Formats: sequence, C-alpha cells, structure tokens
Amino acid sequence: MTSEKELGVVLVVGGCGYLGSNVVQLLSSEPSCSSVHVLSRNPTLNLHPNVNYHAGDIANQQEVKALLDEIKPRVIIHTATPPYTLPEKVMRHTNVMGTRVLLQCAAADSSVRAFVYTSTDSAVIPQYGVRIDEEAAMLYTETSQCNPYERTKAMADAEVLAANAPALTTAVLRVPAMYGEKDDKTMTALLGMVKKGQHKTQIGNNKNKFEFLFVESAATAHILAAKALLRSKDKESSSNGRVDGEAFFISDGVSVPYFDFARKVFAMAGYPVEQKEVQVIPYGVVLAFAILGEWMYWIFTLGTKQPDIPVLGIKYLGQGCCDWNIEKAKTRLGFEPVPDQDVVLKKVVESEMKRLGVKPGPQFSST
Repeated sequence: MTSEKELGVVLVVGGCGYLGSNVVQLLSSEPSCSSVHVLSRNPTLNLHPNVNYHAGDIANQQEVKALLDEIKPRVIIHTATPPYTLPEKVMRHTNVMGTRVLLQCAAADSSVRAFVYTSTDSAVIPQYGVRIDEEAAMLYTETSQCNPYERTKAMADAEVLAANAPALTTAVLRVPAMYGEKDDKTMTALLGMVKKGQHKTQIGNNKNKFEFLFVESAATAHILAAKALLRSKDKESSSNGRVDGEAFFISDGVSVPYFDFARKVFAMAGYPVEQKEVQVIPYGVVLAFAILGEWMYWIFTLGTKQPDIPVLGIKYLGQGCCDWNIEKAKTRLGFEPVPDQDVVLKKVVESEMKRLGVKPGPQFSST
C-alpha cells in the first residue's frame, strides 16, 4: 500500500517536451515514485527507458478517463502547452479545454490526489520597477487585451487554482524562459546569433528585466510541489505555509535585462561584446519589420512557415517579463535555485556549442 507521502504512480502530461522530459528523467530515479507514465500527442521524442508512453489528446475526455482508469495515478504533472506562435484555436484546445478535461477527470478519479500545473511568466501582467511576489501578481483574463498564449495560459492557471479541493489538491508553478542542455529555444536562439555574427546587436533600450531558469531546477520544483501537496495535511508541513491552491514563482532568483543575459552567453562562448561595440536597433523598427515579415511569410507560404523572428517574440522582448521574489517557493516547497547561475550557464553553453556546432571564439576558455 502506498504511503500518504509517496508519489506512487505519476502521470506527466506533455512528458515528451523539453520541461516534461526533464521531469520524467528525475522521476525515473525518484525512490518514492513507483512508475512513470507520459501522455503526449505524439510520444516519439525525448524518450526514457522504463517509462510508459501513451498517445492521446488531453482535450478528449474519454481518452483521458480511460487512461486514468487504467494506470491509477496518484499525481498528475501537467506540463503540456503548444508553442506560443500557434493560432488561438490550438492554444484554447490544449491550454484551456485540455486543462479543464484533465481537472475534471482527475477530480472524478479517487486515485488522483495531487495536480501540479506548469504556468508561465507570460500569464502574469508585467509590473515595472518593482520586485513582485505571488500575492502582488495579477493574471491576464479571458477579456484582456493580450496575445492568445498569455490569455489561455492565464485562464488555465486560474482554473487549476480554483479546482483545489480536499480530495484533489492543486498547485501552479509559474516559470520564465528556461535554459539547459538540449535546449532548442533559449540556447539555440542565442548561440544562433553567434553563428550568424549577430551577437553585437541589441533590440531596444535593454532596460526591462527578465528571469531565467535552469531546466533541471524547474523539473525539481515540480517534484517538490507534488510531494508538498501529498503531505499538505500534515501539521508539520503546513507550519511553513499553505501549498494547495497556491501559485509559486520558480526561477534562478536573478533578474537581468535580456541582452545582459545574452552577452554573458556570448562571452562564455568566446565572443565578448564591449558596451561600445553594441549596435542598438530601436524596438519599433524591429517590430515593424517583424510584422511585415510575418505577413510576407503568410502570403508566400500560405501560413505553413513562421519567420525566424516572430512578432510575439519581439513584443515579449519589448515588454519584459518580470522581477520576482521567489521566497515563497523556497519556504513552502523547499525549492533551491542554482547557487551560481554563471557557473551552471557556462557548463550549458559549452555543451550546447558542441551540439549546435558553434565554433569557440578567440577568447573562449573551457571549464
């Protein structure tokens, strides 16, 4: 019989994605996890041994119910989300309808005790010039003037928190841009600038702050949250503060302007950029060209391809993301960010340079 504090059977929704596969990898070596299952639309990428993979649509209630009946998970970790550039219809299908179906089926299944959802910095309305905590954070709503990714992730975030109940405890982890090995987003984009000779370019005034998160820390936080939910009724654990029905900011705990972070990566790759070498392109100019480029791509490819620099990516860069206080996650979940972001980042950069075929610069030094 599974102890009240043990993870038992865990279902990772979106477990073939970047974050999800890292969660799966950690769970595979977690003593209190008896088995790991993954639900994915197309479970063919980032596969791990001794993990059970299931193909399915999370917005299909019959499929989800059948899977829960079959595997009887104690914990569901929901990391699935489409790329932010996809149409709103796709966003709503996964982020809103899919999350609702998962919550409904989990609440109806007596085996499921804990539900952890991966939210995002994009669900939170930016507040400039202040460091905010979860209490001060404000989410976008269905009627907000924002992009479909921001809107649907915020809706899902709120619905997961509202679904918290004695029989099914829920928590939300809000994460910013992640980096790590085999990273096809942050590291691929930044090292791609090096390969193209664009590392001296800066878009805008570089004043708005961003948070970043080592992917292994992100994965660990999800497991910590699941464990905390399972023991949330213990008086000892509740003395540190409530976990169920709560949202948590998860990051490295370092807020920096985007191009400050980027230039750290460039320098670690051997291509340092002095301030006098920075070539600043006004944000409005880049945004205008991005909008024009998106229309041209749509016209000439009939919407089948996306430009290298999507409009939503430029807007995200322009508005900034966040300056977060992560003390709540430290206190209530026991989350520990990387002790030195630069040390971890240097190892990641070296690994990704090899994977992506980036030639070390003249000032490169190996760790």
